[in-house]
Amino acid sequence: QVGNAGSYVVILVSTAEQQGTLYGYGPNAPKSRRTESPDPLPPPRPGPDPSPKINVGDTRSFVVDNGSRLVTIQAAATAVTSHFVLWEDLTTPNEIGSVDRALVDQVLADLASVVVPREEQLFGAVSDVDADGRIGVVLSYTVNQYGARAYVNWCDIIDDAGCGLAGNGGEFVYLAIPDPADHASSVNGIVETVAHELSHLIYAYHKLALAGAAGGENIYVTEGMSALAQDLTGYNNGNQYVWAAAIATYDQTQQQSTQQLSINDLLRGTSYYSRERDGALRGGSYLLLRYLFEQQGGMAISARGVYSDLGGIDWLHRWHDSPDQGVAAVERTTGRDIRDVALDWYTAIVVSGRGLNDDPAFNFRARTMDPITGYYFGVDTFATIHGWLHLQGPPIVDYDLCDGEIRAGGVEYLRLVTDPGEIWIPVDPQALPRARLFRIE
Repeated sequence: QVGNAGSYVVILVSTAEQQGTLYGYGPNAPKSRRTESPDPLPPPRPGPDPSPKINVGDTRSFVVDNGSRLVTIQAAATAVTSHFVLWEDLTTPNEIGSVDRALVDQVLADLASVVVPREEQLFGAVSDVDADGRIGVVLSYTVNQYGARAYVNWCDIIDDAGCGLAGNGGEFVYLAIPDPADHASSVNGIVETVAHELSHLIYAYHKLALAGAAGGENIYVTEGMSALAQDLTGYNNGNQYVWAAAIATYDQTQQQSTQQLSINDLLRGTSYYSRERDGALRGGSYLLLRYLFEQQGGMAISARGVYSDLGGIDWLHRWHDSPDQGVAAVERTTGRDIRDVALDWYTAIVVSGRGLNDDPAFNFRARTMDPITGYYFGVDTFATIHGWLHLQGPPIVDYDLCDGEIRAGGVEYLRLVTDPGEIWIPVDPQALPRARLFRIE
């Protein structure tokens, strides 16, 4: 019901639980419902062989993937610190050139002083299945060949018959040779990458090994949680492009990224994956988890960079320490129905930064700077990223020009110019629609 003439945004949400189903709505609805098929999950990463405790100069073998096949490499321990063992590949020719030792040393120092203690406060202790008290960093050009900057393998710390890969019984991050031509090969860029990967290991240890969560986890839950780790450890820089992918319309296809979202695809099942929508789904998962973290209270940061829990950190621990996954994890840790969460979260994405409402349930919090790293925590849907990507919030489509399809679990942001009275939007009832209205002008 509209009380005054004006321009409005309608937040139309489907609460249907199917994955890949698109329902018709509005004046341009297709004649029939359609369903998309998921893509196969990316292949898991291989793990190295077991090894004993390490001293500088020790060597050992690792089984790794070079992008085309599994290979065995020999690596030497070139640094052993209180937190890390640095392994350097002796087998694979390095086409980048010599390794910048000062850069690598600074990466290890920043990880030890900032990332590891913060992640352990935020998510829980790093595992130590080999009882050496350290995390191994395997520096190998095979990671470059694979096309990654870094990765981890859960099978390294979980002895599970269903794992399918031989793990080494220890904590390892596999790291590409830093490439001076790659902007992400700066100290902060590498630290942010490792913060992401280390979070994966912590998640697997607490959620799967200790809490006993059955089977795997939705890939977008784990990727979203590791993106949240980039943010909350103070290295929310490259991560800006992750959440921008769920908001921005900056590629040549001009697809509205929010139309690619579905809360079902982020939370339901363990095998849903879409190559075409992967960027938007990764960004959407981060936005959802960041929203939940804030709604649970978030945290405070002192001028010295010390974190105090206001409820968000406790929520993260409840999530990691519970066997519940996906929708069950959201509902159990927040005490809210997923349908209500979805409507409020989708509302926050479009309302934030527009000045339409100051209700904290419908807005992401203002960003604050980390005094230690100099980066900003949180989300700004109207940010300018690195001087070239100018976000304008999620696109709002004129109702008369809408494509007429809404994803199960998805959202459509529709602009209506109307006189006082009732608004009627026809929607396939199987979409189980909900809607919310905000005046723009």
